[in-house]
Amino acid sequence: MRVMELTLFIKEVANNPGDILNRLDQIVELYNGICGKENWFLPGESKEDAMKYQMFHDGELSDDAMLLMTNYLKDDLPFVTSAIWSLNEDSIKFGNYIQGDVNKFSYEINHCYKNEAEAMNFASQFVLKIIDKISPHILRLETNGYSLHESMVFPDRLPVGWMFYIDKSYDEKALNLPKQMHSIKRDGQPVGTLFVTKRDFFDGSNKADITLSNDLEIALVAHDILPTYKKIF
Repeated sequence: MRVMELTLFIKEVANNPGDILNRLDQIVELYNGICGKENWFLPGESKEDAMKYQMFHDGELSDDAMLLMTNYLKDDLPFVTSAIWSLNEDSIKFGNYIQGDVNKFSYEINHCYKNEAEAMNFASQFVLKIIDKISPHILRLETNGYSLHESMVFPDRLPVGWMFYIDKSYDEKALNLPKQMHSIKRDGQPVGTLFVTKRDFFDGSNKADITLSNDLEIALVAHDILPTYKKIF
């Protein structure tokens, strides 16, 4: 199975079932526009058991979503570690308590793709939609287990993989990455920078692509852009 993994880091205003559900609703809505509307469920003891906990029906919040999320998280709050999954085997994992702060969250979208063209379409649309609509602090995208197989250069830092976005602007001349650096603007004003390892499909299990990502990681560390896990925020 070929899997694309997109992870975003964001500091939430509050940490409660309602706010978590609202964020998942945002992500699912963006997903709908690219992949179509799916049914999403909370985990269960088996697939049959999990299907009792339907959070989204045809891409829309179910009537019981708030109650289900509240009951699911009530014994663990303020700590959150869970996921929702769809019938096409995609999933959205979510968790908090990054650097000792329960309002700092990560959301990891795992998308199974059939071919490179589909992967390109999903990546090119979804990344820009999330940056525009959700405004994450950091976003990164990889394919085929790039970080799972420890293909990155720096084990203590976030891997780049295919794409890496951070909500900071940098001097293009100082970085000298004309083909890989893209300033992201909103209403004509820069809001962040997107670094792209390669313009076409990136295969996280391919040696040549791994080398390209490694080179970009080294360049970003040289300019103090790629953070360690301890200093994501």
